[in-house]
Amino acid sequence: MSESAAQRQLRTDPRTATAAAGERISLTNDEAKVLLEVLGPGETVRALYHNGWGDAVLTRNGLILLRHFGSPKATRVPKPFRILRRTYGMFDSVEILVEGRPHKLHGSKLDPKGELLQARGELLPPESPLRPGRGKRLFTWVRRHPVLISTGAAVLFFTGLGTGSGGEEDAAQVRTDRAVGVADFSGTPLSTAIAEAGAPAWLRVSAADASSAHRPVKTTEPGWRVCFQSPSHDETVRPSVTALTLYAVPEREECPLRLHGARRVVMPELVGNRYEEASTTLGDLGLDRTFLFHAHTGKRLNEGSRDLSDWPVCRQQPEPDIEVSVSTQVDLWLISPGDPCTQPSPKPKPKPKPRPQPSYGTTSGGSTSAGSNGGGSSTNGGSTGGGSTTGGSSSTSGGSTGGQSGLQFGQFCSPVGAIATTFDGRPAKCFMGKDGKARWGYNSG
Repeated sequence: MSESAAQRQLRTDPRTATAAAGERISLTNDEAKVLLEVLGPGETVRALYHNGWGDAVLTRNGLILLRHFGSPKATRVPKPFRILRRTYGMFDSVEILVEGRPHKLHGSKLDPKGELLQARGELLPPESPLRPGRGKRLFTWVRRHPVLISTGAAVLFFTGLGTGSGGEEDAAQVRTDRAVGVADFSGTPLSTAIAEAGAPAWLRVSAADASSAHRPVKTTEPGWRVCFQSPSHDETVRPSVTALTLYAVPEREECPLRLHGARRVVMPELVGNRYEEASTTLGDLGLDRTFLFHAHTGKRLNEGSRDLSDWPVCRQQPEPDIEVSVSTQVDLWLISPGDPCTQPSPKPKPKPKPRPQPSYGTTSGGSTSAGSNGGGSSTNGGSTGGGSTTGGSSSTSGGSTGGQSGLQFGQFCSPVGAIATTFDGRPAKCFMGKDGKARWGYNSG
């Protein structure tokens, strides 16, 4: 089924977006339209409940009942609404009284135990005449026992005449039973809030953990701060028949975003501390998901492979003074003791000196001989000609050694196997190189 325009608006309207995303209860198209019309500016929806053939909506301003059938209708329940029965049954229902009729509210995912609902209401005492059928049963009993009623009235009359000293106590009791506005205890130390609330005036005063940790809390517990309360601030109640519950967290923690939400703490400053000290600080705050990295290489460090207790912290993530959930991952970059956090720049390697390149093709006396016979010599009968040629060419005969003056080792030569003498008188021979080119080399034979 495609999403209607009204249901789409529930997801996008800031007043209903949280409930639309977090609740499994979905309102009908008619209910969604009516709800958006009756919600005031900034009146956010906190939870949705099943209510028989309809639904109920808890907002920051109170409770709204929505009707399914017939003409869609939204009914605001006067504050504080009356609670007939606290959470009970397999559906964790909370039973409230509206216009003399009981309503069972249940099924909220954001408020599964009905704690937010109970915090906004007032529990009716068992003997209250407002309870359904209570007045009818009382009238029937009185009609069936007229003698007992007459006797009791007479006893009360004479007792009242004989107790003049109890007038002040009776007046104090009347004052206690009057409806009063509940003070705001949020942000107050728990012990101070207990003292200011005046425990004897309430039916019961108790303390509980405001976070999802559900830690046991005593009313005399030091070092805790109040985050939420039931009944809430500015509600009008009769303390003598109402229980006051103060929801608190340790003072080093931040209040959760909602009742029984995830614990929140302020990220401490860890840079400069030894890892052992940083680990203790994080453990005390409940930040148990810690990952370690080397400050220079960025590689993961394994605590089991080495002792990291004395390694200082160079960097951290998240940054200090940021509110985080205790489930947040904390990353620490460590460095071994004595090393700087900032990796030093590597020293530049010296450049190698260029190798001198041999110059080929030059000879003393200004003559050039690179594979040619310019200024060459020829030998006849083993004699060496000094700078002259016979027949204009260089030749060898009869195993005699002919040579060329002015040549050097490494010069190009031709043909392969030819022999000659270098300019400094050493024997040379024309060899074929690996690159396929012939050059003069030393003739060891």
